Amino acid sequence: MVRHTLAIAALALCAAAQAQTRDINIGAGDLKAALDAWSNQSGVQVLYSSADIDGVQTRGVRGPLSADDALKQLLGNSGLQVRHDGASAVVIFRRPPAAASAAAAPVAAEPAEGLASITVTAQKRSQAAQSVPISMTTLSARTLEANRVQNLQDVSRLTPGLLVSSFSQTNPTIAIRGISNTFSQIGVSKPVAVVVDDVFIPRNSAASFELFDLDSINVLKGPQGTLFGRNVTGGAIVITTRQPALDERAAEAQVSFGNLGERLFNGLVSTPLSETAAIKFSTSVRERDGYGRDRLTGQELDDLNSRNYRAQLLLKPDSDIEATLSADYSEDWNGGRTLSSSTLGDDGNPRTAELGVQQGFKRYISGMSARLNWKLAAGDLTAISAYRSSRASEDYSGVGAHYSLLATGSQSIPRDADNIDTWSHELRYASPKWAAGDFVTGLYYMSEEGARQLWTRGLAARTGALASSTLADQQVDTKSLGVFADGVLHLPATFDLTAGVRYTHDEKTAGLTRTDYLRPAATFSSNGNKASWSELTPRVVLSWQPQANLMWYASATRGFTAGGFNGDASTAAIFRTPFDPEKVTNIEAGVKSQWLNNRLRLNASLYKMKYTDKQEFVNNTLTGILSIINAGKATVKGGELEVAYKPTRWLDLSAGYSHLNGVYDSFAVGTFNYTGNRLSSAPANQYSAAANMTLPLNGAGFVTAAANYAWRDTYNTGAAADPNLQIPGYGLANMSIGYESPDRSWKVTAWVKNANDTRYILTRSTQVVRAEYDGEPRTFGLTLGAKF
Repeated sequence: MVRHTLAIAALALCAAAQAQTRDINIGAGDLKAALDAWSNQSGVQVLYSSADIDGVQTRGVRGPLSADDALKQLLGNSGLQVRHDGASAVVIFRRPPAAASAAAAPVAAEPAEGLASITVTAQKRSQAAQSVPISMTTLSARTLEANRVQNLQDVSRLTPGLLVSSFSQTNPTIAIRGISNTFSQIGVSKPVAVVVDDVFIPRNSAASFELFDLDSINVLKGPQGTLFGRNVTGGAIVITTRQPALDERAAEAQVSFGNLGERLFNGLVSTPLSETAAIKFSTSVRERDGYGRDRLTGQELDDLNSRNYRAQLLLKPDSDIEATLSADYSEDWNGGRTLSSSTLGDDGNPRTAELGVQQGFKRYISGMSARLNWKLAAGDLTAISAYRSSRASEDYSGVGAHYSLLATGSQSIPRDADNIDTWSHELRYASPKWAAGDFVTGLYYMSEEGARQLWTRGLAARTGALASSTLADQQVDTKSLGVFADGVLHLPATFDLTAGVRYTHDEKTAGLTRTDYLRPAATFSSNGNKASWSELTPRVVLSWQPQANLMWYASATRGFTAGGFNGDASTAAIFRTPFDPEKVTNIEAGVKSQWLNNRLRLNASLYKMKYTDKQEFVNNTLTGILSIINAGKATVKGGELEVAYKPTRWLDLSAGYSHLNGVYDSFAVGTFNYTGNRLSSAPANQYSAAANMTLPLNGAGFVTAAANYAWRDTYNTGAAADPNLQIPGYGLANMSIGYESPDRSWKVTAWVKNANDTRYILTRSTQVVRAEYDGEPRTFGLTLGAKF
């Protein structure tokens, strides 16, 4: 660990003493065109009001200059001011006349007339989201705050094609376009990547954390086989946190109180240390009483206790060198899930459980990272090193009723604990943006040490006698190496050809000791099992921009989810036999457009994905053994539509829709044949609508309001299409209303989530008895926020 820590420090600091300028060549003329050219050359987003720059001319700039110096020369004597907004954006604005400022209290500027533009790095280079030929949903910090997005389930309600649910606290379900798995073994990989500040989170048990202090969330849909840290078949959720600023101090606090004892504090302090360094600390502390109860033990269930801390240090010794050092720590715990029987012992209340055993969940997550960006005349170098650690444990009942209520079988009580330590390193080079195009290339390496202990006891029906007791002690070490290149070639007639390829080599070393305390003869140990896989995953995109703010694209992309080992195997032979990667090829066509002077945004896509070697957890009825296998083939077809409209300066409207048809083309195991069944976690239809308002009160402040509604159709939770395991369709509504001061230094907001108090199911169980685990009921409260 010391070696890796020194590598991070050296990576961030060894180049900090060096400075580089670049040859800037931006001609005289319209300032808007010049700012766009500067943004393309610097990779920094430029935000401005069209009213401030319309008609403004510039003399241009030429010669070897830093990006900041070039921007200053472009603005010249225009009277326009520059403010850095984090590390990847600048705001151009015009200050009001001094007399007017003195005559009235300071009033914050109203939002720009058009829809806000968001810069993303979906292709590992800074680009406006609308110029990226990838199907993606982008949620800005303003959208996240207005809609009280606190976890990935909230993100899914605003994102067509994304489904986030939960089997238990340690095993959430994350699906994009119906591609997911619910495997909890330590030797498997997930088909949807969660990435925070360019750092891949390897386990879902460490990915369902509290969301706070964010700059944006981008959901990339379809295989991400070329550019992202781990190859995945479903997509990626890319989370970007707010960065410290060199030119301004900030202190913010939010306090919330609500029903069910809701208590939330979010705080942030950011300050420059010098002209070349800034630091930021942020925290989120949240508590809530449980909305469930075990009526046999009286234990409170589904409560929430969360502590989250983050620190970031920004170093910018020169306009062309930037290093960010980050560290974070989180812990959360609760009394477990409310799995309520709908048969034996059912009291008719889904908020009470009949489990009669002590449940509990605890998790600790920590990490640190170093990121270095170095702008050279010959291109940009980016290096990222990171360490992530997670410790999670959960005690729960796998059967929805206490053993005393059962007539046959037994009550299964697992204790699931995993420890994950991950090091990752990425080095990439981005070429200058030449007239003919540009490219990105790089290396990625990840080393993961994973351990999991699954202790499962079975308590016999009626008596509670110990019917079974096994401990699966699993260890899997993973090494992944990737080499990638991706570039765009500008063709005649405003066509662009984007092509990329990635070579990935994965290696896993696995060990399992399975102890059967009641049947010692079934105990076995198997260690040192190795398997490796190599894959080449390309992508090709042809895009056409016949006019400004209109782009058509067509793409072919391939991705895979790594192979692995059956950590829950009941025999040594099954454990020693690895399963192979699953592969997905995606053919897609789409359009991204903005109309009515950027007041209306319309994005749409159609896709067809072909699965091969799909990984499934099945019970082979011929052998009676549960295991993960490469089950067969599947096809997923669908389309997505996203609309955003800004009818006035103070109102934003948006809507999204996704249609999905995922079917197993071939899937036969033992005596079961699931061919023709729908994929799990793949609702046929999802749609959402949202409205956000900030209405000015003639200098007396602002009325703020937000409302959103999301619907998702019925879907299966397994390949068998068992109606007892289906999740019925449901819709959820959230809303808020508040007041913000004229200078926007403080605000108060009343809010309600699940306003219609809809009962909706997260997961169903048919183990011995039928049981259901419901989502949150209606919650409401008040939030006070201030900026100092």
